[in-house]
Amino acid sequence: MGVSPFDTPPVVPLWRTALKRGAGGSIPHIAATARTLRGDPAAYAEVCGLPASPMLPVCFPDMLCRGLQLAVLTDPAFPVPLLGIVHVRQRIEQRRAIAADEPLSGHVWVEGHRPAQRGGELDMHTVVSNGEEALWHGVTTILSRDLPRLPEANEPEPKREPKPETPFQHQRSTAWTVPEDLGRRYAKVSGDVNPIHQYAWTAKLFGFKRAIAHGWWTLARCLAEMDVSSDTWPGVLSVDARFLSPVSLPSTVWFTSGPMDDTVDGVTGTTSGFALRSSGKLALTGTVTQTIAR
Repeated sequence: MGVSPFDTPPVVPLWRTALKRGAGGSIPHIAATARTLRGDPAAYAEVCGLPASPMLPVCFPDMLCRGLQLAVLTDPAFPVPLLGIVHVRQRIEQRRAIAADEPLSGHVWVEGHRPAQRGGELDMHTVVSNGEEALWHGVTTILSRDLPRLPEANEPEPKREPKPETPFQHQRSTAWTVPEDLGRRYAKVSGDVNPIHQYAWTAKLFGFKRAIAHGWWTLARCLAEMDVSSDTWPGVLSVDARFLSPVSLPSTVWFTSGPMDDTVDGVTGTTSGFALRSSGKLALTGTVTQTIAR
């Protein structure tokens, strides 16, 4: 099952995402493709604290496919309402540096889910290609309380996993001030006008005390602090991040990073760990691995 191919990713209006209702059931294979991807990497780099570069920022390809992702998530066959879903994990593999002027196409799909604490999790895959090879593959893990339990999952729900620690040697620490208008500034660049990121009063409608920073901005800002870019980290880049608690707007956050062992999950390379704390809580933790083809 799939959405008709697009020339460029569609613009999905906010009302369509807000009115999306779940029909129940498991998640079928739903896919969407776009022949051409367009975006403004310079404006994105500025709002995320990245230097100007002829290469795309590591997180930018996901934003190029945001319209495709929303087309999949608002498809009538997708059984989950969008309000209330939570981005809990992000994995990225960038096979090589991507030039800002390189012709690109996108492909997004979802299929199936698995039981999780407080609901179920699904993986949304986003692949960016140049027509000949896949250059960038992102796996966005989403938690939804509306996902049904799988038939074979009649056992007690999985025990809550302890929040990940940060097993790296702290080499770099710094504090940032995250401004109140960040969500609106990021929305102008990304097109993501989710109310929870805009104003305190719109966020309160969805149960938040204040507006919260977008997870993708938070991850991009962490990578910027580590100077992770296609210019400075050539070769294959692998990012694995977990979102643990929201970053309120405004707030002051504390960032730490440092080297780890050369092998993570069986991958040999140069690996650094990072963590972000907000209001005394661990908000985001992750690793970045660089491997150079020999």
